[in-house]
Amino acid sequence: MRFLFLFFIGITLFSCSNKKEDNPSVNIKEGTWRVAYYWDQKDETANFTGYALMFGDGGVLMAHKGAAMISGTWSETSSKIIINFTDPVLSELNNDWLIVEKTPSCIKLKDDNPAQDDQLHLAKN
Repeated sequence: MRFLFLFFIGITLFSCSNKKEDNPSVNIKEGTWRVAYYWDQKDETANFTGYALMFGDGGVLMAHKGAAMISGTWSETSSKIIINFTDPVLSELNNDWLIVEKTPSCIKLKDDNPAQDDQLHLAKN
């Protein structure tokens, strides 16, 4: 019983809240982000371990891993974040993502196609 209590407290402290939030004051261009969770028919989060994503001015999106620097593009509307990479690994993130939650430390996105259950969670580094 004590273990379950501690487990749920840990989950609460180290994950994004479940509350739907669209905070337009959150600036995605500040700092770097990592893929905290990626679901595409199965959990594929491990494919993105070590990447730091930087959303820059003019739609420039950079992914840094070790010595590699990979460029892509991005844009944002009031309800979506659109990501586009040509890199074979990072192109898995290409989508018109609906914003589910946006806080200073976490951005939760889901596929804009209701027939898909793809999810992407970005956490601030």
